Amino acid sequence: MSRNKYPEETRKLIIEKATCLFLKNGYENTTVQDIIDNLGGLTKGAVYHHFKSKNDILLAVMTDMYANNHLLDDWKIILRDNTLNGRDKIKKMFVASLKDPDEKKFASMKVDYKKTPELLSDYLNRTVNHLAPVFFEPALEQGMKDGSIVTDYPKELAQVMVLLINIWLNPMVFCCEKEEIKRKFLFLCDIADKMGLGSILDDVYPVFEEYLG
Repeated sequence: MSRNKYPEETRKLIIEKATCLFLKNGYENTTVQDIIDNLGGLTKGAVYHHFKSKNDILLAVMTDMYANNHLLDDWKIILRDNTLNGRDKIKKMFVASLKDPDEKKFASMKVDYKKTPELLSDYLNRTVNHLAPVFFEPALEQGMKDGSIVTDYPKELAQVMVLLINIWLNPMVFCCEKEEIKRKFLFLCDIADKMGLGSILDDVYPVFEEYLG
């Protein structure tokens, strides 16, 4: 095909094809040339007109995937469920994240966040300034009221737990073998119990093992 004369359509096509290749082969095993070869005749110049590098394409792909991720909608439904206490809401949100197909897609891309500082910075920012206060802190505050959670620091606990799970436990940030990840999770179970969350992560562990495969 000839070069698409509509810039937004060209950009969208590049992102779509790159996403497919990243999911199929992993980010590190996909080259810019691989992406070009799947664009139906678009030239290297057309790609570099929209993106400076493969890393630039990755940032666009991840932004697009996050925008279309339904996990946050699922979490909103959980938070509105009046039949659940605070502790059960947190547990259910953790389980939902482990079972979410989009989250598994992120993992299958095998992106090393340490090599993409812009992506890591954005991930840290969203974790602390959005996920923790918007979803986990309200559930912790409810748990304090209904007696299912014991803490005097809901804001700090929300941030610490989400940071540990999203960053420290994340193999895309700190690469490690499956058994080491399991040990980390068991350590988090112990920490959660000492911080007033009880056995919440112990209950999630079977789902976590299934997630690891």
